[in-house]
Amino acid sequence: MQFKRQLIAASVLAGLSFSASAELSGYVTLNSDYMFRAVSLNDKKPALQAGIDWEAESGWYTGAWASQTDDGETKDVEIDIWGGYYGETESGFFYDANLIYYALVDASDYNYGELHGNIGQYLTDELTIGLNVDYAVLAASGFDNLKGLHISGYAEYALTEDMAISVEYGQQKWEDWGENGDYNWARASFTKDYENFGFELSAWTNDIEGDESSRFSASVSYNF
Repeated sequence: MQFKRQLIAASVLAGLSFSASAELSGYVTLNSDYMFRAVSLNDKKPALQAGIDWEAESGWYTGAWASQTDDGETKDVEIDIWGGYYGETESGFFYDANLIYYALVDASDYNYGELHGNIGQYLTDELTIGLNVDYAVLAASGFDNLKGLHISGYAEYALTEDMAISVEYGQQKWEDWGENGDYNWARASFTKDYENFGFELSAWTNDIEGDESSRFSASVSYNF
């Protein structure tokens, strides 16, 4: 499936928290499947992932992330690099803008980037809502006049200081080589932090005809 092979060069950015000074952090994750916008990018098999983030007091940040990938025919390694700016007002409104580049080590013809924007509001101490917009740019030679636009809305509710539930609904617009790959997707997740560990359980769905991606995923991360 050509669209699935093209999507294999993408990931979901973890939310960033900004401290009072520049900070370097990293994490290693074992995931039951690499899911991106409700599409399996590791052929429904476990994926080892790792990343590093640098965050400055001013709101600027950069980072890199890597994961195993498998489109059912070819195994590869994806490396993502990003940089952007995050801000927040006293009223609880926050905004984030970045450029992320998705790179496959072997299938580099399918590398591309996205301009990402996010706005949201802390409605209460427990409830947060937001909107994501992503626009595809810098497409490599494996694409022909790529047109990609993704929009999603989300909500998160903190059950305790270290436990939360969240939902997200998105629409992926995708056109390449004259083929339309548009689809809708949704996710519901439960997250739990314990000391330096993070745990996540998610349920996924999409309306791609014939898609056999995982419907559930689980992950454990170690943060350092």
